[in-house]
Amino acid sequence: MESSTRPRKRKKAPVCPPIGALMRYGERTVRVIAEASGQRVIIESVDEEGRTFRSVVKWSNLVAPEEQLF
Repeated sequence: MESSTRPRKRKKAPVCPPIGALMRYGERTVRVIAEASGQRVIIESVDEEGRTFRSVVKWSNLVAPEEQLF
């Protein structure tokens, strides 16, 4: 068997967003509260009725906000 001389392309490991950062999760703007296990974070958002709630989501589902938030 011959060994390949081409370097392998590796995926960049996902990075946990900083605590307190504003991010996009689908249509919602959320705030990162804490890091959880398994490449997940705890986020906080506000629903249509103004209630604050927290949920756990994967890092890969969060996107940096665009230039203008509102």
